[in-house]
Amino acid sequence: MRLTLHTDYAIRVLVYLACNEGRRVSVHEISTHHGISHNHLVKVVNRLSNSGIVEARRGRSGGLHLPRIPQDIIIGDIVRLMEADMQAIVSCQPENGQHCVLADICRLRHLLSRSLDAFMEVLDQTTLHDIMPRNI
Repeated sequence: MRLTLHTDYAIRVLVYLACNEGRRVSVHEISTHHGISHNHLVKVVNRLSNSGIVEARRGRSGGLHLPRIPQDIIIGDIVRLMEADMQAIVSCQPENGQHCVLADICRLRHLLSRSLDAFMEVLDQTTLHDIMPRNI
């Protein structure tokens, strides 16, 4: 399973905010800390903020923080939010858009679907707290 950079960045943002509990953090601080594009990070933060996972405030006393405790943030929810179309993996649609000639007899689609379900089940049992560094 390959996740997009937006999902990777979202998880990095959440871990960073959880590790800096009690203070507001700027997007610039996170992008500098991780060495990632500020512009891409802004898009990720907007999606997290619009979904209520992150609280963002503008201005001098602004910044980002988590409105919930890390134990209440489910990684599976974050992956579903950030991944545009996880079902594309299961559909077995070739990149050129042509119908797969093996679709009627192929058993791979069912296997991929079960694999995706198992993958998401593990992520649904994992919280942000579970993936935070232990040396904090």
